[in-house]
Amino acid sequence: MGPEVYPLTREKALHVLGSIEDYGVVSVDVDNAASILDDMLDSNSRKLQYARRILDDGNVDKAVLVVRDNEGILVIKMENVVEIRVVVRNYRRLMQDLSLEVG
Repeated sequence: MGPEVYPLTREKALHVLGSIEDYGVVSVDVDNAASILDDMLDSNSRKLQYARRILDDGNVDKAVLVVRDNEGILVIKMENVVEIRVVVRNYRRLMQDLSLEVG
């Protein structure tokens, strides 16, 4: 079975990123083509801080929750420059909180 993809509104993506720790963060990855700072961050906490700061400054082009292999991956893309990926353990609760259909 392939991954399931659930589109999110900008508002839902921003809201969930503000409390993503509640869902058991496994890993955080931030790719910013306009900066090398993202490569120097060493913890999930610092990467989340950085991601939240970037989101305050830009526009979300696309946000989705991808479910595969018993993990949920929040993916947010901004202005074709930044991609934020947060893997969470408790994706079912996240889906419920976002009012997404749980399969």
